[in-house]
Parts: sequence; C-alpha cells; structure tokens
Amino acid sequence: MIDASKTKHALGPVALVMYHFGPSANVALHFHEIEGRSLFFFPAELPHRDGQWIFVEFAVAGSDVPCLARGRVRTQQGANVVGSWLEFPMAGLPAIIKNLAKTRRAQERLPIDVTASVRCADGAKLVCRIADVSAEGLRLSGLPFFLNVGEDLSIEMVGMPRAQSDLGKGRVVWVRAQEAGIHFARTGSRRTSLVKLVEHAAAARSSAIQFAHLDSCRCRNGERPIEAPPPAIARR
Repeated sequence: MIDASKTKHALGPVALVMYHFGPSANVALHFHEIEGRSLFFFPAELPHRDGQWIFVEFAVAGSDVPCLARGRVRTQQGANVVGSWLEFPMAGLPAIIKNLAKTRRAQERLPIDVTASVRCADGAKLVCRIADVSAEGLRLSGLPFFLNVGEDLSIEMVGMPRAQSDLGKGRVVWVRAQEAGIHFARTGSRRTSLVKLVEHAAAARSSAIQFAHLDSCRCRNGERPIEAPPPAIARR
C-alpha cells in the first residue's frame, strides 16, 4: 500500500516516450520476455536515469488505440548503439499491443502519475496511484486489495485543496491484478478538477519524445532489430 505521507502531491511533469510501429513491423521481434517481464530497446537517447519509471505509448499504424505501459529505463554503458532498454513488469506485451490495435475507444487515455485517496462504498479507504486519465474515466494502480466491478468510489487527489482535488464519484468497470478502470457518469458539467487533470496530462503528451519504426528495420525479414547488448537484468 502506498504511504500518503511519502508521496509527491503536486501535479508534476509526466515522463512519457512514444514508439510508433509501421504497417510492416514485426512487433514481437522487438520484445524479449524474461521471467515474466518484457524488454524493449528504444533506439533513441532518453534523458531519464537508470531505473526511473516512465510511461511508454506503443502505437500501431492504422489504429487509434495505443498501448500505454509503465516501465523502468535501463541505460547502457559503453554501448555502440544509441538507445536505452525499457523493462516492463509484465509478459505478453506484443499480444496486448496487437489486441488493442483492433479495438475502439471513445476517449483517449493520457498518462499521469498522481496519488489518490479513495473511499469505497463500504466506507473502506485506500491510497493508490492514478496511472492514466481520460475525459470520462481513469485507471487506478497499486491497489492494496481487489475492488468489485460495479462498485462506486469517491476519488480525491492527495495534498491539494478539496475544491481542486475532488474528482467525484466513479464506478469500477474492470479489475485486473492491482489495477482498476473507473468511469465517471456524464453530467451537465464536468468536474473542474477532472478537466484540469486531463489538460495537464495532454500538455505532457504533446512534449513527449517520439520515435517512428524504421522501414529498413530487419524485423521485416524475420530478424531481430539492431539493439544494444541486453541489460544485466536479462543475463541473470
């Protein structure tokens, strides 16, 4: 469980990078799966330190629904190939990326990293993180226990005046491991705090580092793309 006394309260900058796969890309060849984790080599310089958590948006040509994942940067020392490895605490990312590319979503999800205080319908309270947000909902992560689909929650951002932090009541629409998707019902006027949160996330996305998959990538011929040596975590 997240300790609210040790969290950052202000809406700080969101570390986000974006990678766009072309129509001819073999997505699976860009990932390595090791002990339940996925490794991906981002072939451009990143200003993030080794071990830093960042958001990564993977998009596929022809789809308007990207895959938003959170992983750690694994920088290279003395490598001849420019770039950094990104380590995600999950397996099967290529399949998730492909499945999302076939779906549709009414609202764009934007990455955000905010601590939230949540009150459940039975009165229980918990502190967790808001991992992404849209005009009509958000994703909670780092949950200390499972929530129930259909349950109503009251959600506030931690450390801000109530008038600025109260996101209102939302309903749990899906649950997965330590995460849950929350939907806010449409009202005559959207809550100002939610609008501001979406605007902050959108501003961060507009300045994200982006890289487009190269048409000359070797994955088109069934080969691994050019990569730096795998990080030490992959050689255990």
